[in-house]
Amino acid sequence: MPTTEQPKWAPQQRPRHNGRVFRYVPHHATQRDPDQAAVDGTHAQREGGRWNPPGSFPVLYTSCTEAVAIANLRRRYRGSPFQPWELDESDQPDLYDLDVDQDRLVDALSDIGLDGIGLPPTYPDHVGHGVTQPIGARLHGETYAGVWCRSAADRTGEEIALFVNEGHAATPTVAGSARRLWEWFPVPDEWKPS
Repeated sequence: MPTTEQPKWAPQQRPRHNGRVFRYVPHHATQRDPDQAAVDGTHAQREGGRWNPPGSFPVLYTSCTEAVAIANLRRRYRGSPFQPWELDESDQPDLYDLDVDQDRLVDALSDIGLDGIGLPPTYPDHVGHGVTQPIGARLHGETYAGVWCRSAADRTGEEIALFVNEGHAATPTVAGSARRLWEWFPVPDEWKPS
C-alpha cells in the first residue's frame, strides 16, 4: 500500500518587521472607536481568512503597501455587479496606517520559508484557504506572532497576518486618522464628494 508523505514542517522566521502596514475597515465599524476597530481581529475570527478557519482565533490581515491594499480591495470586488464606491458611504472602507514592531513572523515569502510550512514555491497560485487555514492554525498553536506572506492580490506585494488579541502578536499602533475611500482608492471623479 503506498504511503502519503507528510509535508515538511520547519517554519522559518522572517527578520523583525518594524514599519508601516495598511488595513481597510468599513466606515460604519469605526464610528464608536476608530482606533480599536482598526486593530480588531474578531471579524476574521468569526468569518475566517487565508490563515485562520471561521470561528477560530483573531487575525489582523494587513497589506505591506498601500498598493497591495488597493489590489486587495479590487480583488474583493472582481466579478461583483457593483464597485466599492457605489456602496453607501457608511459601508465604504476607510484605510488605516498601522505601525508594527513585531518578531516571530513566519516566512511565507521565500521558497525556503514556504517549503518549511509545506507550501509549494508557486504559492499563492492554486493554493486555497483549505490548505492554508490548517497551517495558520498550527502556527497559532505554536505561538508564532503571525505570517508574513506573498499577496494573492498583487504577486509582487506582501501582506502580514498578525495573530492578535491573545498575546501572540503586539497590537499595532494606529498612525494618524483614517482615510475615506476617495482619499486612497482610485474612485472615478464623478463619484467623489464635492
